[in-house]
Amino acid sequence: MRFTLLVLLIATASAATAQVNTERMRRLLTDDGVIASVDAAASFATGNTDFLQVGLGGRLDVRVGENTAFLVGRFDLAQTDERAFVDQSFAHLRHNRMLAPRLIAESFVQIQRNRQEALDRRTLLGAGLRYEIVQRDSLGLAFGATPMFEYEVLDEALGGSQDAVGRVSSYVAGRATLPNGTAFTLVSYIQPRVSDPGDLRVLTQASLDVGLTRYLKLRVRTDLRYDSRPPEGIETIDLRLENGVVILIPGR
Repeated sequence: MRFTLLVLLIATASAATAQVNTERMRRLLTDDGVIASVDAAASFATGNTDFLQVGLGGRLDVRVGENTAFLVGRFDLAQTDERAFVDQSFAHLRHNRMLAPRLIAESFVQIQRNRQEALDRRTLLGAGLRYEIVQRDSLGLAFGATPMFEYEVLDEALGGSQDAVGRVSSYVAGRATLPNGTAFTLVSYIQPRVSDPGDLRVLTQASLDVGLTRYLKLRVRTDLRYDSRPPEGIETIDLRLENGVVILIPGR
């Protein structure tokens, strides 16, 4: 067994999460069963600067025959001097059913909230198909298309406006791992509005782990989000870059 320790992580740009990469949530369960996990963290400071940070998360995975499902939830709050700069929550429930060796039917429901993007509530309901072109330990490539219904309520500061639209969420997901431990992953979503394709949202996330030694890796991640018609006061393009060092601690 090996334990992975992320010892350095530097992030730049904003931390917007209105669009969510659910590909990173997928897990491969080879046997029928149930797996659950919960995590929590908190930090607090007072004095010259008042600071509070709370994070709660959990997930549940189930497999029964050709059916798999997972539920993921997350809540994050961070504020300083009574001003919140992170205030978001998220829950995603997805069901997959294997129709053929490479063809999967999937359906999902998602609820999220992000004060930093003036998003009071967004609810998604969708169902579609996923086709896995390659699915090996060292190489994977898949694409999918999921028509979905989106109901969105903006923050009261923007009048609390509501919008209900239909979108098509199409995506491609790829990954590759070399014998020296270097790994690359790429996921890209394109979500046009059905009645108006010019109303477009794009999410592209890429990650590169470079093996420096047997127990040391350099990690670089990019997160690019584009919304052709964001809420008032929100930028059209949002970019995040993360650099980190990962230490693999050998065990029995």
